[in-house]
This record gives sequence, structure tokens and C-alpha cells, in this order.
Amino acid sequence: MEGHEPVTILMVDDQPGKLLSYEAMLADLGENLLKATSASEAFEHLLKTDIAVILMDVNMPEIDGFALAAMIRQHPRYQQTAILCISGVHLTDRDMLKGYESGAVDYMTVPIIPALLRAKVRVFVELYRKTVTLQHLERDVQRSQHLLLLGRLAATVSHEIRNPLGAMTLHVELLQEEMRQPSPTSAEAIAESFTEITTQLARLHDLVEDYLSLARVATIERTLQDVGAAVEAWAHEWQELLTTKGVLLQLDRMTDLGQAVFHASTLRRVLLNLVHNALDAMPQGGTLTLAGEVSATHVQLHIRDTGSGIPAEQLPHIFEPLYTTKPAGTGLGLYIVREIITAHAGQITVQSRAGHGTTFTLTLPRAGD
Repeated sequence: MEGHEPVTILMVDDQPGKLLSYEAMLADLGENLLKATSASEAFEHLLKTDIAVILMDVNMPEIDGFALAAMIRQHPRYQQTAILCISGVHLTDRDMLKGYESGAVDYMTVPIIPALLRAKVRVFVELYRKTVTLQHLERDVQRSQHLLLLGRLAATVSHEIRNPLGAMTLHVELLQEEMRQPSPTSAEAIAESFTEITTQLARLHDLVEDYLSLARVATIERTLQDVGAAVEAWAHEWQELLTTKGVLLQLDRMTDLGQAVFHASTLRRVLLNLVHNALDAMPQGGTLTLAGEVSATHVQLHIRDTGSGIPAEQLPHIFEPLYTTKPAGTGLGLYIVREIITAHAGQITVQSRAGHGTTFTLTLPRAGD
């Protein structure tokens, strides 16, 4: 259509002659037309190309259109795509209901009226365009909100930086004084000052890293990787830390998770943040379980501790920016965690009860959205 970039329409039928007739009927729309004579060929197109509308024959020898529609709907990218089913025989109400339950949005029976087919497909194409435009607007709004938040956080971080800088300045002055006028307790005072300076440097490092992580969230690039292998490698890195804290680490169902789409360093930061939170909740030791779960479309990671749990009144606020219950907390940790998972087209949920531990669940797509 004039003024628009062409979108792609996928036509699926095991009879090449029918595909040619559909192509002739839809040529005037000016869109890109792809043909597939089998389910496997259709999926090959779906994985490589963004499809706006799918036309498919209900009765195919390899797999019927209802089953194919249901399989297409399992893919995160095509959960809302318009699927128009075409049947060579009259469909009963039960057949049509089955099709709607499988993911079809409309039906036509042969003989096909070309003008009617074009009208239906044109409507679905325009709906697709409007949906894409809305998604772009939503992303622009999210990006603007993200920049506004970064501005707020920049002011907060600059204020927070003054505190450790002030403390370090004070202890440097104390060190200078001890060096000018040594006393019997100088060694102890110098050690205390160095310890405090080291602590404040670590806080500065955390503040800067939190801010940089949030600033980079919008630009991460995800690739298909073995999520179970990655988590096992990270868990091995953290084993010594957990042992020194008296925490037993358990890995459950990691070997069969397969691949997911993620950015390794930022996902590692998410898990490490949740691990540190779990350690804070188990000061006397306990058990930390990293468990995996997989479905046709998603991979889930459960981070479960046996700690003190989160009070019910705090749960609604834990992902809010600048919200913290820790005296030395920045209030950015869990907010950054949520932003990173959102940038992965995933989601994070939490279940917790005071005195009964906490479970965070990360859900990631197995394929690009």
C-alpha cells in the first residue's frame, strides 16, 4: 500500500496450484507474499521473517491447519498474528470452534471470492500495522521514561556519592594526623581508617555499577545460548562465597533446559543480585536452590532461599526504583533486575512469606520475540 513499507503474508497449502491462485488474488495489495507447501517450510519462514498475516489450508496431509495454528501460537512472536484458515469442505460449528481454540481468527471456504479474500487480508494487514505502530510508541514512551529516571537517579547518585567521599576524606585526614603525631594506638586507628576507606570505596563502586547497568539496559543484545550451562558456570564461581556464609547451594534440573535468548553478563548480574539478597536473608546460613523449568516457548529459573522472607507490606514495593529497607542500600538492585529481565522480553515474579523464605522466578523466551 502507498505510504507503507510492505508487510509479509505467508500462504500455506500443500497444493502449489492453490498457492498460485492466492498469490494472484492478493497481488494487488502490494505486500510481500511467501508460499509454503508444508508445515516445516512454513516454520522456516516464520523463524526467519516477521509475518503479518497467515493463510493456511485446514486439510493438509502432513499436519492439519488446526494443529499448525496451535504450534504457531506457541511462538512468542506469533501469539497475536492473524491466522486465516481456508477449507475445501463446509466447516461445522464444532470445526470452527476447534479452529478458534487453536488460534485461527477467521475462516473462508472454497470457492474463494477474490474480492472478499483481499478485503479480509487488508483488514488484518492494517491491524498488524497499527499494532506495530502502537508497540513502537510504547517503546518510545518507555525509553523516555527510562531517560527521565536516569536523570532522577543521576541526581540521587551524585548525592549518594558525597557521603562515602566525605567519609573517606575524614579518614584520610585522620591518617595524616596519625602519621604526623603517632600515638600508642596509631596502628589500631590506621587499620580502622583503612577498613572504612575500603568499605566506602566498595559502596562507591556499587553505586556507579548500578547506575551504569541501568543506563546500558536499553542497548543489550541477546543471543541464543545454553542457559543451564551458563547458570552452572556462574554457580561454580559463587560456591566459595556461599560456603563461607554457611549456605548450601543446590542446582536442580539445569542440564536439560536447552537454549534461551539472553545477554550473558547482564543475566549473570541479575542472578548474582538475587543470590546476594538471599545471603542477606540467611545470616545464620541456610539453603539456596537454583532450579530450572522448561516449556515449548519459555525457560524459567527459580531462585529459592530458606531465609527470613519478605514482609507482606514490602512486597508491592520491592521493584520500585530507590526503594530500599537496607541501611546501606541504593534502592536500585531489584529495579535493575526487573529492567534487565524486561529487556530480555521476560518477566520476574516473587513469592515470599515472612519466616518462610523467598522464591524469585525469572521467565525468558526460548526464541526471539
